[in-house]
Amino acid sequence: MARKASIVDKETKEIRRMILETSYNAQAGHMPSAMSIVEIVYTIYKDIREEDVFILSKGHGCLALYSVFAKMGIIPKEELNTFCKYDSRLGGHPHSGKMKEIYSSSGSLGHGLPMAVGVALAKKISNCPGRVFCLIGDGESNEGTIWESFLLANNLNLDNLVCLVDDNNSQIRSLPMEAIEKKIEQFGWSVETCNGHDQEEIKLKLKKQDNPLCLVCKTTKGKGFRSMEDNMFAWHHGPPSNDQLKILLKELEDA
Repeated sequence: MARKASIVDKETKEIRRMILETSYNAQAGHMPSAMSIVEIVYTIYKDIREEDVFILSKGHGCLALYSVFAKMGIIPKEELNTFCKYDSRLGGHPHSGKMKEIYSSSGSLGHGLPMAVGVALAKKISNCPGRVFCLIGDGESNEGTIWESFLLANNLNLDNLVCLVDDNNSQIRSLPMEAIEKKIEQFGWSVETCNGHDQEEIKLKLKKQDNPLCLVCKTTKGKGFRSMEDNMFAWHHGPPSNDQLKILLKELEDA
């Protein structure tokens, strides 16, 4: 029996098309890791306030961030054509020195959440408004600095800090992080689980916060592309050929 195709709405389908075409043009980028976080990043940026901070700790998913920027007019869509080119603002990992809209450089896994703890603490000390959002990968949770950050954030009562986990099963071949929600709860955080491809559910779960909040987003690596979803490890860091591009565009159209 054939597997049912992914359902993708019109707006996020456009973002996924930008990710795919950008990767093809540059012959670079981590597409499946970007596809799994499209709705998460888009939801955050549609509601983000000037005083809020967003840190993409899983920096290899930056094609999603750049494409959301293009979708929202933060950068011109044409700038995506410079991805990974010399002196481009859009590197293979986010670079805060290149764009003011990128709060923190990232890419070395396990560093984003510690930085987010520091930013959230600074806001508390200086009575600055706004929340700090940090998006990590499930495989990134294998890093010890992630758990040190969970422990410290609870101890400091950082009720302005939100950690979003892209739970896309990318770590199942290395060190599976089973029942991650229960583990994080043991560190004193409020933990919610949601469909990471449902913007309304993500938005709803982010509304109320009394302590450090972790939202575990159940996602699909390569979301929107049947052949990529079924073979996510082969696609982890592999741009499409011309023939593959045609197939993937058709899959996205049908999603």
